[in-house]
Amino acid sequence: MTRRELVLTWLGLVVLCALVFAPHVRHGGFYLDDWSNAAASLQPPGGPSAGNALSFLAKVGIYRPVLVLYVPLTYWAFGMHMALHIAWAATLAVLVAGMLYGVLRTLGVPRIHAWAIAALTIVYPWSDSTRLWPTADQVSLSVMFALAGLWIALAGLSGRTWRWHCFAGILYLLSILTYEVTLPLIAVAGGIYVARVGWRAARVRWGIDLVAVIAGGLWVGTHTVRTKSSLSGDLDHLQEIVKTGGTIAGRTLLPVGAQRTTLALGLLLGVLLLGLVAYACRPERFRERGSWGLRSWLLMAGGGLLAAALGWVMFIPADPYYTPSIFGMTNRVNGLAGVGLVIALYGALGVVGVLVGQLRPRAGVVAVAITLLLGGLIGISYIHVIRRHTQIWDTAYIAEKTGLQEIRKQFPQLPHSTTLFVSGYPAYQTLGVPIFSTTWDLDGMIKTQYEDWTLSAYPVLAETQIVCHPDGIRLEGLGSVGPLVPYGHAQFFDFATHRRAHPDSPEACRAVAASYAPGPLYLSTSY
Repeated sequence: MTRRELVLTWLGLVVLCALVFAPHVRHGGFYLDDWSNAAASLQPPGGPSAGNALSFLAKVGIYRPVLVLYVPLTYWAFGMHMALHIAWAATLAVLVAGMLYGVLRTLGVPRIHAWAIAALTIVYPWSDSTRLWPTADQVSLSVMFALAGLWIALAGLSGRTWRWHCFAGILYLLSILTYEVTLPLIAVAGGIYVARVGWRAARVRWGIDLVAVIAGGLWVGTHTVRTKSSLSGDLDHLQEIVKTGGTIAGRTLLPVGAQRTTLALGLLLGVLLLGLVAYACRPERFRERGSWGLRSWLLMAGGGLLAAALGWVMFIPADPYYTPSIFGMTNRVNGLAGVGLVIALYGALGVVGVLVGQLRPRAGVVAVAITLLLGGLIGISYIHVIRRHTQIWDTAYIAEKTGLQEIRKQFPQLPHSTTLFVSGYPAYQTLGVPIFSTTWDLDGMIKTQYEDWTLSAYPVLAETQIVCHPDGIRLEGLGSVGPLVPYGHAQFFDFATHRRAHPDSPEACRAVAASYAPGPLYLSTSY
């Protein structure tokens, strides 16, 4: 790779990303955890200070120590300028694509195909929450560290230098301590070293990787506060991941129109089987001549499928919520797996190009042209889907702004230590795209909008209700119980009726609590 090649590559990726995501940078905003992270960084318990922010974030997220620093740094750098946060999420997508390009080129993938694969990862729609939702860019940061480490490790193999691999090991550890989704991929990366330089030259380097994997895994496992499921629960979750992962794989090939998982998976499997049979029967006909041939495309497709599977492995013992999905914020689960699926799909397109090229004169040129044409059509369909998704996210943010403006109109000032309960407002724009959806997003909104860490706010959602106790008010339901708010410190507001209340006794609370009912859970169910 020359300097000129790298400059042109990165420039092309930046331009593509800017063209696709500029509308969301202009019209998008914060969602869900963005608000709570903003509050934790800018209005932490105890008052605004770096020490309070780091202390609070360490208590809730020490099992991902890189994020304890990364999250507040982004808010200290960008403040409440939401466009900058979204632009940074898009920038991380470019960095991931650029690192992937470096890995692919080091493995010998031709320039044009390596760039096409990298570009497809930027516009891949089934993990687009990592670009549309600032909080989900944490997955991109982890994947970037991992791919950067792999690129450096492979370059070090070529140069036979140990210092490069030590740096790669540090990047691997940073990746795991950012978001542990990359741990399985890093654990098996040594297989690539063995394939390139043999076991003897690769074993110590692979051992360094495994030290990083074990150290990172032990830290995450011993410091996580998340509830662990049983073995039967893990097996059930594994089955669900396999099922829904197949859906995502099908959507990778056929992203638009009705869901046709069986057809899409059948086409992919058929192409790969046909390629395997053709190569097994006539290997001399498909011998590589200075460019990637059938064997290389088959290896790429297989490697991509393996990377996709490894990208989902860490979610098996996690909460069942963390399952491959096409919807909104939940598709961040595909942040690493989506990269593998894009590689696998492009490998299958390369197989098609080679097989069809054999039927025409100048087979190599035809193969390249067909692969690029099919890849371009897939990319255009990805952009079409992302534009639809972007409109949904932007519409949700408009609803958030409208709701916040009404709250500020009704409550120009809120006394310290006030807790606001709001009802009658939508929770989600659609599946996975939040408006006022949890106890922590509205809470973060109020803390940051009024710049007062002592304030709290909770939306009354489906299956929750305001309960009046003898010594205070509490929002209860959905298996969770909010904090008890003393009488005189709570404010009620209903968006549907514009009714307000400030109960100062159990009797006053019971007289009005039932009239503060949840708003709609979803405004739509399509994505």
